[in-house]
Amino acid sequence: MKKYCFRFCLLVLLLFLQASPLLLSQSKGLKTITEKELRYHLDFLGAKEFRGRETPSPELEIAAIYLANWSKNAGLKPIMQDGSFYQSVPVTVTTVFQPGTKITVSGGAGDRVYYYGKAFGGNFSVNGSYSGEVVFAGPGISGSENGRDEHNELDLRGKIVLIPDAFRPGEKIPTGPYYYYRLNSLIYALKERGAEAVLSIVSPERQKKLESGFNIFDKIPAGRMGIIFDSQKTDFEPENPLKSAVVTRPELPFEYAEISHSLAADMLGASAAEIAEIFTNIKEGRQVAPRPGTGMRVQLDVAVEMKKSSSRNVIGVVEGSDPVLKNEYVVICGHPDGLGLREGEVLPGADDNATASVALIEIAQALLADRPKRSMIIAWFTGEEKIMNGSNYFINNCPVPPEKISACLNMDMLGRNSTDSLFLVCSDLLSSDLDASINKMNKNPGIGFGFDYRYSDINNPEQVYFRSDHYPFIRFGIPAVWFFSGFTPDYHTPRDATEFINYPKFHKITKLVYLTACDIGNRKELLKLDVNPKVTSRGNHNLKEGSLFKYTGK
Repeated sequence: MKKYCFRFCLLVLLLFLQASPLLLSQSKGLKTITEKELRYHLDFLGAKEFRGRETPSPELEIAAIYLANWSKNAGLKPIMQDGSFYQSVPVTVTTVFQPGTKITVSGGAGDRVYYYGKAFGGNFSVNGSYSGEVVFAGPGISGSENGRDEHNELDLRGKIVLIPDAFRPGEKIPTGPYYYYRLNSLIYALKERGAEAVLSIVSPERQKKLESGFNIFDKIPAGRMGIIFDSQKTDFEPENPLKSAVVTRPELPFEYAEISHSLAADMLGASAAEIAEIFTNIKEGRQVAPRPGTGMRVQLDVAVEMKKSSSRNVIGVVEGSDPVLKNEYVVICGHPDGLGLREGEVLPGADDNATASVALIEIAQALLADRPKRSMIIAWFTGEEKIMNGSNYFINNCPVPPEKISACLNMDMLGRNSTDSLFLVCSDLLSSDLDASINKMNKNPGIGFGFDYRYSDINNPEQVYFRSDHYPFIRFGIPAVWFFSGFTPDYHTPRDATEFINYPKFHKITKLVYLTACDIGNRKELLKLDVNPKVTSRGNHNLKEGSLFKYTGK
């Protein structure tokens, strides 16, 4: 009987351990990941006082110093050749020169001059002058029952075109960042019709913000790295030698700006009340006729200044415990930068992406407590919001051979939506091992996410596949995944704040990424490349492989 009980107990124990992979390893590290510490660090890095951590900015530099100092004091090792935790990333900062950026309205009683940042704003990047007769195009009526579009009846060639930023009754109002891009298709259509520039009249709601003291046209100058690496390209057409031999005057880019109601009134020879009435009529479904001849002319002058600057990746390493496998790596990453200000309000970027910056702290701490066999590179990449400045620079100036990187585990936006759901982006596109590892670790007690793979599709209309720091690693043929909690209406808005974070979900994702890193770090070999037949080895020879970047729009 005793013998039978012993065997039964042993069998139960083995089954329990098999169902709980973490009980045999990583339990020591896992205990160091706590919701309390996640809150502690996020309350600091996600604070509004960081003014959105634009790239580059003093606030982002303070965040980088905080992360580098934590890395040093926690026991991470520097991996950069200079012995520091920093990798400098060159960026070019474009600033609008306000005295030279103005709109001059001619007609009526002489010329009137309005200046950038006061009466209008725009995301200008090059010098230029744009002039023409003012045409009020109205909202257009595409999609109406009669199928008629009044924009098609206007001659817009060489004109400065005004449109109202207004919604018709029943029109779906986009949320989050899509609200700010809602006019793009209309602006593009007007450009194709020959408009010199398009000026949108801000909505009544935004006009009220302007009148109440918010500078809705305020912007923090942003820095962007030039297109200097193949990992940033999706077009590899050979240079035409004949084309380069022909010297022509460069064509000025089409420009778009937003204008206040007072400036719009001057351009249309109207009153502020009449501008407000335009929006009321559109809102209530009444027709608003275009004005093809206003008798006014406008000149938009744009002056910008460019200067070379830099931002910094923060890179540390937890050295592997195996004397041989420590020369192979797993990269675990996230970006600390955000988008600064919009319309005079801070975009705190608590979810996007202070959450990942904080998760990296907790994961690194856990790895130090129970080191896997492979080395773990902990990377806070700068400038993700500027088309992956930091991660592109890192992989092209990698402190270790890219061929020795088993996988990249990227975290971006970990703290919103349902506690039990999680998006996996790209986990199944290069290596079945990577996806299997995540699913295996997901079975541990207290995790158990339901995974959604919709954004792994390169042809998904939102193109999420291309939009975070996993992407440059994919281009190098390195298996990579983006752990992503999903979009919300607060994405890229002032409501992306710490008070809306789902901490239980944030905690669970952090543990899952840690366990996955340990599982990959302790395998006998690098993750196999067995999904895409055109990608069979890691390295920059994969950069021109179209299956890794060609969006077909299907």
